[in-house]
Order: sequence, then C-alpha cells, then structure tokens
Amino acid sequence: MRHHSVMRGEFRQLTLLRAELLRSARHWFETRNFTEITVPHITGATGSCEWFPNAMPVTMFNPQGDKQAMFLRQTGQLYLEAFTQAHNRVFTIGPSFRQEREVTGRHLCEFTLIEFEGRDFELDGLMDHIESLLKAMYSAATRVVGISPLRRYIDEPFNRVTYANAIKVLQNNGHRVSFGDDLGSTEELALCELLGGLPTLVTHYPADPKPRRGGVIKFFSMKRTGSETLCCDLLLPKVGESVGGAVREGSAETCKKQFLESYMYDHLVAEGVDPAQFDWYFEVLHKGDGQSSGCGIGFERVVQSIQAVAEPTANIKTAVEIPRSPDYLVP
Repeated sequence: MRHHSVMRGEFRQLTLLRAELLRSARHWFETRNFTEITVPHITGATGSCEWFPNAMPVTMFNPQGDKQAMFLRQTGQLYLEAFTQAHNRVFTIGPSFRQEREVTGRHLCEFTLIEFEGRDFELDGLMDHIESLLKAMYSAATRVVGISPLRRYIDEPFNRVTYANAIKVLQNNGHRVSFGDDLGSTEELALCELLGGLPTLVTHYPADPKPRRGGVIKFFSMKRTGSETLCCDLLLPKVGESVGGAVREGSAETCKKQFLESYMYDHLVAEGVDPAQFDWYFEVLHKGDGQSSGCGIGFERVVQSIQAVAEPTANIKTAVEIPRSPDYLVP
C-alpha cells in the first residue's frame, strides 16, 4: 500500500522534489509581480474545462434545504480572469478534479494545477512566461535529483511550431494524421523527438467550435482569429501535453456566441444544468476592461518529465505519492 511506502520514506526524494518545484514556482511568480489567489474548489459548471462530462459532481443544499448539484473545480481560470481586473497578474496553485472512468498511465482524478493569468501580455508573452517558469522549475529539480540531461531543457530554447506545421512534420515522418485531428499521446511524443527531444510549444490550433469526433476542441473563451485559435500547448518529452494556454476572448458578446456554439453548451443542456451559470462570467467580460492571457500547468506531468529523463517508464502515478485514479481509491 502506498501509505506504507510513505511511512518507510520510499517516496522521500519525490516529496522533496515536488516541494522544491512548488517553492521555485512561487518564487518565480513573486519576482514577476504575480499575486497568489485562492479560488473556489466547489463551483458551478464554470469550474469545468471544455469537456463537461469529466466534471466531478458534489451534492450541496440550497437555502430551502433542497439538494443542489455542484462540481469540484477543474480550473480556476474564470475566477482568475475576474481577479486580473484589480490585480493584473495573478496565479493559483491547487487541486484539479476530473471524473476519469478509465485506468491510464496519463490521467489522474485529482492532480495539482498551476494556473496564471495576466493582462499585460498576449500569446508570445504567455509562451515566454511558460518557458521561463518551466526552466526555473527544471533548474530547481537539479538541486534534488542532479540529473545532468535536464540541462538541455534549461539551457536550450523550447521549440515553437504552429499546429499546421506540426501536422506537416508528423505527416512527413510517416504519421497518419490530418489537419483538424487532435494530437494524441503518440503524436505528441513523436513531435518532441522529431524536433530534437526538447519541450515543444504548439500554437494556433484550429478554431472549429464543433469538430468531428477526434478533432481539436478548444475552450470557448479562447480568442479566435478567423480559422485559428490564439492558443498554445506545451508538449514535454516522454510525457506529452502538460500545459494549455491561450489569449482570452475579451468581448462578452463574442465569447457568449462561442459558448452557444460549443460542445460545452450542448453538454450542459443534455445534463439538465442551467447554462445561465456562466452569466456571471459574461458580466465580468462586459464590465471589465480588455482581455487577459493565461494557462494551466499540470504539475504532475512536469514531475513525470523530470523522472522520465532517468527512467523512461515513469508515468503520472510515479509523480505523486498517493495517486487518485480508478485503480488507487484507497487509502
């Protein structure tokens, strides 16, 4: 049992690594004028990402004593966007919950999410911040694990490639993938290797609000320019997608239109959840000033990418002492 291993100190280095990475992340935010925010962990549907069926329900009671369905948050993004109006640069570090129904080596039902948001940078600046923060965390990792190959991640610039060019690279190297397809784990890992084995930022995904099954789905609040989304995903070698970020749509009218066109809206209606739960967010955009940009960083995947430098078989469950997934429900 994992708790026995914790008691025996078998996860000592992992615990120290995780602590050092979180310490370095907070130091990075502090030196760049980000304010730490505590966002709600119990939310309405607004705490969900683009795929509402993964929302994890909890039961609460309204003032009349009737049951009311709420959800454990997947993201604090919409709350952070509201806080940027008063504080500009903000961040939060806390648990994210997803209702995973299958046992995989890539997903957890509860994981640590690092999110930040700001109003004084757009896509290029966002990617600069993501790269700088990840490099700071990798540098901190060397103080615990001392893995010299990590120096490449620290010293060399991350790759940056558009989604369209990423598809071409994969196609030219024998991968059966078409424009509009979402990149699966196989394609993500291959792309990193084909581009020199370095962390890779993939940008400007398609903006189709309802792609065919297996197509790219992006959150409705992401800013779109024609057929492209102003977004980026960071793929880490031997791990895959670990960070998702975007410029946010600053117009309440445009964002609400994108919401009504999205799978998110369809999911809410199908599950009997009132889409009006998002009205407060559209009010933030309506009364606020301009747009923000931000991202979510899957902390365990960063940890896994460090472990994978020395141990390629590392998976998401080796990156946390007591994992939460369908096959680890106790202790």
